Amino acid sequence: MTSPRVILVYTLVAVLFVTSGFISAQNQQPAPRPSITIMTDRTWEVGSQKTKFGEYPLSAGQIPSATSPLYGGSHKAVAAEHHERSKIIPGTVPIWRRAVTDSEGEACQLRKTVSLGADPIRKATLQINCDDVARVYINKRLVSVEKRDGTIKDGYDDWYTFRSVTGFTQSRIYTYDVTDYFFTNIVNTIVIEAVSLAFDGSHAYVSAKFVLEFDPLPLPAEKPKPKATPKPKPETTANPASPAVPVATPNKSAAPANVVFEAGRDPEIESLRVGSVLELGHVFFKADDYKLDSASYRTLDALAAFMKRHPKLKIEVGGHTNLRPTDSFAARLSENRARAVARYLTDNGVAAGRVGYKGYGKSRPRINAVSKEADAANQRVEVKVLEK
Repeated sequence: MTSPRVILVYTLVAVLFVTSGFISAQNQQPAPRPSITIMTDRTWEVGSQKTKFGEYPLSAGQIPSATSPLYGGSHKAVAAEHHERSKIIPGTVPIWRRAVTDSEGEACQLRKTVSLGADPIRKATLQINCDDVARVYINKRLVSVEKRDGTIKDGYDDWYTFRSVTGFTQSRIYTYDVTDYFFTNIVNTIVIEAVSLAFDGSHAYVSAKFVLEFDPLPLPAEKPKPKATPKPKPETTANPASPAVPVATPNKSAAPANVVFEAGRDPEIESLRVGSVLELGHVFFKADDYKLDSASYRTLDALAAFMKRHPKLKIEVGGHTNLRPTDSFAARLSENRARAVARYLTDNGVAAGRVGYKGYGKSRPRINAVSKEADAANQRVEVKVLEK
């Protein structure tokens, strides 16, 4: 028969085991979503007709969306023939309109869509090899890379005058960081515009691979515990004739005064000083994401125009979050949002050397609290004057 003391010991050990397991499970960081690999294969769409490949990239309005038709309609891509010396990316199927090209200079469009959830994107990488020239657009933005490959030294050198070309020469695999081009909570669209410069008029293909890696979703913020209501102090009757002296109580939650920049409210350049900070009004992002909402374009277009009118002006774009996410997630999110604003300005004609960016995370809150009002004040994008 087991003694009461032994039973008590077993009970305590069991309680400790269950409790410690519960605590560790509660505090455990969620695992990140497995990476996604997108490779060229027969599921890609391809334009039914040949198209033209111009010297300059397509405008945003010319790039097919996820649902608009490709040039001449579309069908599934075909596995393409390729030269035995071609650097085909392992695991991919080289694709084209048909197995062999109709002629030298034939061009076509290829498309693939991928729907992403809320998991933060840590890194996205593109590998591409083709015969011969291609441009890659992700969510209607050109993957900007070097204009030409310096290894090309042949009689067809004049062909390689295309601006902003991604990947060419069949003997090399090109690798690019495309983290900034993919966004969460939307259907992402990849469009490849490709052309064959094959000498014999037969080899033409695109071989491409995208790898998307993710961070775990941030843990929900713990609700602050309610503070105990202090007991009122008893009134004192000492010196009843003495007048009460009012004591000023600082309002720690009040937001500091700020100047808002938005369309139609340009500041006077003379009023700005080095170190002046302007908050960008009507600049919006999706929750936990750094994709600019289209409602932000009006303010950012006005800022780009303002900087063009004042060519000596240099700025730092600063991103700030509310106090809900973890420190590391807030730092990454704020930097990505600041970078998205800076990239919009440079994409719209502002020299890259005039626009820097920095993520401040949740280190500089306007209101040190967690609420709808505090969140709205704290999650913001600011512009600091560096030179004028």
